[in-house]
Order: sequence, then C-alpha cells, then structure tokens
Amino acid sequence: MLPNLLRVACLALLAVTTLGCSDGSGPSDATTETVGRADRSPTRSLTAKPRAFGDVNKITVLADEELLATPVGDSIRYYYQQAYPLMPQPEALYDLTFLTPDDLLTMPARKERRTFLVVADLRDESSPTTQMVMRDVGEEKIFAARENYRKGTTIVTNRWATDQLIVYLFAEGPDEVAKLITESFKAASERIARADADKLEANIYQSGHASTLADSVALQTGLRIDLPSDYRKARLEEDFAWLRRDLGVVVQNLMVTVLPYTGEEQISRDSAIHYRNFMGRKAVRSNTVGSYMTTNDEDLPVLTEVVDLNGNYALEARGIWEMTDDYMGGPFFTYLVPDAEAGKLYVIDAWVFAPSKGKRNYMQQLERIVQTVEVE
Repeated sequence: MLPNLLRVACLALLAVTTLGCSDGSGPSDATTETVGRADRSPTRSLTAKPRAFGDVNKITVLADEELLATPVGDSIRYYYQQAYPLMPQPEALYDLTFLTPDDLLTMPARKERRTFLVVADLRDESSPTTQMVMRDVGEEKIFAARENYRKGTTIVTNRWATDQLIVYLFAEGPDEVAKLITESFKAASERIARADADKLEANIYQSGHASTLADSVALQTGLRIDLPSDYRKARLEEDFAWLRRDLGVVVQNLMVTVLPYTGEEQISRDSAIHYRNFMGRKAVRSNTVGSYMTTNDEDLPVLTEVVDLNGNYALEARGIWEMTDDYMGGPFFTYLVPDAEAGKLYVIDAWVFAPSKGKRNYMQQLERIVQTVEVE
C-alpha cells in the first residue's frame, strides 16, 4: 500500500509543476505554459472534447467591461489591432471579439473558440474574470504576479476544446495590466502564430499538393516549392515561373526568376524593386493596352528586412504594386535569395489582387507557401 501511495504523490507533484489541472469544473487535459516558452505535450483527456472552431487571426478577448474602459482596452486595441504591414487599405493584425464571462454562461458554445485572450485585474476580486483566472491558473502564479507583473502571463491549451489556445494576462491594477500587455505582446503573438500554423496550412493545402507542377518549376528555376493543387501555371520557361491561384475576384500570384549573382551589392531595397519591376513588365498585363505591373515606391514605402527563408539567407521587401495606366493594385513581398556558390540570385515575388476584399489572410497563405522553398 505504501509504495502505491508514494507513487500517487509523485505523480500529483509532477502534474502540479507541469499542467493546468482545472477549468473550474473538474480535471482536464489542459496544458499550461509560460509566454515565450516551448510547448509541452498535453496529457490524454478522460472525456472527449469538441474541436475548437475559428479561423486564423481571430482572437476572443475575455475581460470585464469596466476593465476595458480603462487604458487596458486601449492597450489591447493598440497592439492586437495594429495595422498589418503595408496594405493598400489598413487591415488589423488580428480580428478581435470582446466577451465577458457572463457571455460564456449564456452561450456555452462560445467556449469552443480557438484562441482566447483573458485579461484580469487581480485587485478586483469581485470580478468574474478575476475569479475565473484565479481558479484556472492557480495560487502560485497569482502570487508571482502580485510580486512582479511581468510574471502574470500563462498559456493554457485544450482547456475547453482540443486545438484551443488561451492566453491569460493578469496583474495588480489597470496600469500594471496595460503594462503587461505591452511587455508580453511579442511573445504572445508569436505563440498565437504557432497555434494558427496548422489551421493556416490546412486552409492552403485542403485540395492537396501540386507535385507535378512543383517538379516543373524546380526543373526550370532550381527552386522547389510545395504548391497547393489549385495553383496553375500562368507562364513557365527557363529561369522564370509565374504561378497563380484564381478564386473569383481574388487572385494569388507567385513569380520566380533566376539571375546571375555577382556580389552583395545586388542585395538591396533598390535591387528588389528593380527585379520585381523587371518581372512585372515582362509578364503582367491588364486589359488596358500598354499597361504593366510596377512598384509604387514614390508615394508609398518599401520596407526591407534580412530574414531566414527556410534556412536560406534572404532580403525581404514589402510594399504596394500597381498597374501603369490602370486602377489596379495590391500588396506584395519580394525575397532576394543569393546562392554565391552557384553564382545565382533567386528572386521570389508574391502578390495579391483582391479588389474590395481583405488581403491579409491571402498574403499570409503566400508567405507560408514561400517558406517551403528549397534551393536544388
């Protein structure tokens, strides 16, 4: 009997240090993390849970209305609804829905949403949100938050539904909560992006993979890209490919060209603009005679950043494209990927045409596809 008791005690201690044990209604397979730390594998649930619903970039903010009327509400909107980079018309980084704990009680199905941001003021112990947070995250984390507001961050997965992510932010007083939102945003948004990745990939490849087209692109350009099956060849020849996906009025485009690489001076903002304009003039036309695609770098910025593209050094440029002599335009990103050993420069350009529609999700899909690039 004694060895069994010791075994149970050890298992209980392990669970306390690694898992969130309750959603307020008994045991669960919810898993806790600290913002910015790697995921831990969840335990198996004793009861079946529904699968969480909701698309990428959608966050349900759970907080008291009184707290949102303070600087806390302004901080949430400032960071989580900031503009997605370089769109023709402003689009928010995330789509936010605001609910209170009472809203979850009146419609329990709302608890099955994929991504929650739960924000609480620990000073207001009569608050339903604060009571929920104190119950959910445990006394140890509440104590740490009272000592240091930066510790008032916890992430729980699979609490009310599978594939669910809940980010808890809690501190003493509205000012400290607002400060915590600022301090935690980068790590929290990165964690949300990881949670969205599987959903994003499922949206992209729901129709399968275009293996034959990918082989043809690799043969002509030396780049292998994991293409969705609903992409088609618009133009394909030696050292150049233009691929597109037509969704009614929305068109996603991906162009690749291969040029001689002569040195680092080619890796610059001006080079990115020059090369994508070269491709646009070569291949992309509108119904207006003489019109072709170019980059608007006079009225609007083109931002650059050095990035890792699936293990390859690359310069990323983002901006707005438009058609000369026509009223068409949209967002683009371009990657310059040098291969000094082979003496080649790969230029990868992606752009969206979606008049009167949001473009953020379509651009993110293109980003995910381009991240699969391999230099052969």
